[in-house]
Amino acid sequence: MNPLITSNFFSTLTTYKIYNHSTMANQETKNFNPLWALVLSLLVFNLFPVPFDVLLYFAGDWVFFNPTEVEMGIFGNVILYPVKTNLTMILSAPLIIYFFVWRMQKRGLDLTNELGLFFFKKSVFLKSTLLLAFFLVLEEIYMRALEIDVPVTFLKFMLSEPLILGVLTTIIIAPIIEEFIFRGFLLSQLKNTMGNWGAISLSSLAWTLLHFQYEVKILFILFILGLVLGFLRWKYNSLFLVMVLHAINNLIAFSVAYFTFA
Repeated sequence: MNPLITSNFFSTLTTYKIYNHSTMANQETKNFNPLWALVLSLLVFNLFPVPFDVLLYFAGDWVFFNPTEVEMGIFGNVILYPVKTNLTMILSAPLIIYFFVWRMQKRGLDLTNELGLFFFKKSVFLKSTLLLAFFLVLEEIYMRALEIDVPVTFLKFMLSEPLILGVLTTIIIAPIIEEFIFRGFLLSQLKNTMGNWGAISLSSLAWTLLHFQYEVKILFILFILGLVLGFLRWKYNSLFLVMVLHAINNLIAFSVAYFTFA
């Protein structure tokens, strides 16, 4: 794990937590409209990386190294550039986090409780990891029973050189950003009007739809994974827990793909 990224991430959250507690008494708290929270989550995730993608276009030929053709579902086959695509995600991640923290702080929301910024016990981590392992076994049975083909072109793109960028994006950046938005911000803003399971279900559906490069049968199992992570986020009120579990899931998928296709 990149220590600089991790340190900056947690330092930012801690700073805002302290500031937020000191000012909440003088602010009127107001939750986001659930529909607007859903739209905002999808817009920010998809649009905030665009300026970085445009800037990297002018960075030189090195960002276009090793072009890879990837099957992207309804969009057909698309040429992606591993350096440019991964750097776009990495560079936009801090801005996305700052934006949501800023908007929640402006509304006087308690970041610690709303986002679930609580660390977890070892016993909780063990039980949650066992649940994830059980899910992965069921996932493998599901994939084999329905004879679902793995998304080969996307996995090969994930493993494209430079490999270190794929590792950083898949195992560190993606779990942090996706969990922060969908099981942090969005889930917290939905549960006030939809209840816990309504919020878990809708936030999981929104998260699933991001993975449009997969076929419907794979999206279904991703939705179930989203429900599992959403349940654990609600039960233990720890965003950090689901970030770690998401990272473990991606690490396993990345490792299997590496030893299969590399």
